[in-house]
Amino acid sequence: MEESHIFKKRWKIIKDQFYKGQNCIIFGANSFVGKTISKFLAQKNVNLGLIDLDSHKNSGDVDNLKKYNEVIYKIVKSGNKDNIIDAVEGIYSYFGDINYLICSYYIDDVKRNIKPEDLSLETWDYLFQDWIVNYFLVLKAVVPLMIQAESGRVVFFNTTNGYTGEGEGEGDITLNGSIHESACSSGITGMMTSIAADIIPQGVSVNGIALGPNYKNDPKRIIWTVNLWLSGLGEYSCGQILRLY
Repeated sequence: MEESHIFKKRWKIIKDQFYKGQNCIIFGANSFVGKTISKFLAQKNVNLGLIDLDSHKNSGDVDNLKKYNEVIYKIVKSGNKDNIIDAVEGIYSYFGDINYLICSYYIDDVKRNIKPEDLSLETWDYLFQDWIVNYFLVLKAVVPLMIQAESGRVVFFNTTNGYTGEGEGEGDITLNGSIHESACSSGITGMMTSIAADIIPQGVSVNGIALGPNYKNDPKRIIWTVNLWLSGLGEYSCGQILRLY
């Protein structure tokens, strides 16, 4: 019993030392997921570069996070490549190497419960740009910096709706959720896992977390899974998606 207690104590010290002084960019910082992870990493003394879309601008929590470590807050326009590059370069020039990238979409804004016959092209465009295109642009700005440093960990958030990819379930297709959310979720899965396969030989891992509809009920589960991908516990995983039903 005493040895177990000593092990836990030593592991906590290792984890805390591992995070201290690392630099992380969080895209979608004002989402529920973004706020949850920001608070966790700030308390671990991680420097935070927070990026929000203009439509989700809210810097209210930044001052509280600054109590723990350095925080930079940037606003970008959805789908604007130059905005996103400028934001990332500003964070990089201030902090130096980017150790972690968290891609967190504003899942609450996904327009569920729309009947297929009422689905507009505007909704498709909104979801595709705010979710898939922005993920791609953020990765395009950050990943080359990680490859240059030969080190980095990317964690992306998705939903459990849509094509789950290979592995557990061997590519099952879920039957719940709206057609447009499922389509975008499947697109994210394909894009991110393909990117993962290309960059893992260069020292950068990409892993995901798929959230079920009740993800807000237990935010600790989000923290635990993020910790798995960032802390080194999942060091040899790449292109994997953990599903939190």
